[in-house]
Amino acid sequence: MTLPLIISEIPEWVYGLFPDEPTGFVRRPDPVLGPWIYQSIAQRPMLSLRVLCTARVEADGRRWLHVSCSRPDRIPDWADLRTVKHTFIGDDAIALQVFPREAEYVNIHPRVLHLWSCLDGGDPVPDFRVQGQI
Repeated sequence: MTLPLIISEIPEWVYGLFPDEPTGFVRRPDPVLGPWIYQSIAQRPMLSLRVLCTARVEADGRRWLHVSCSRPDRIPDWADLRTVKHTFIGDDAIALQVFPREAEYVNIHPRVLHLWSCLDGGDPVPDFRVQGQI
């Protein structure tokens, strides 16, 4: 299966959103997937975490970050998602993992998870905390 072209023209506001040299990762730009592809530094590189970062205006008219992460041998776990969120989205931003309607599933990689974060004001998620905690 051929991957769809992820990038086309990158809007100016996207530059500077993602780190050049994040701790624990090496940036490895790709001509098809885009300039913000990262590989975690691991003792066994074949098992490292791969991260792809993009940003664009979505159908709701707001600017969204999209960060996907994958591993060659398994689905990323909670610790992987926390690391990716901290490193590429930030501690103060809300990140969402979306489960679309079954008819809208797109699966181009069997071991990838995605996080989304809205850059434009307003919280896209209600406060689900109970007694101040989730």
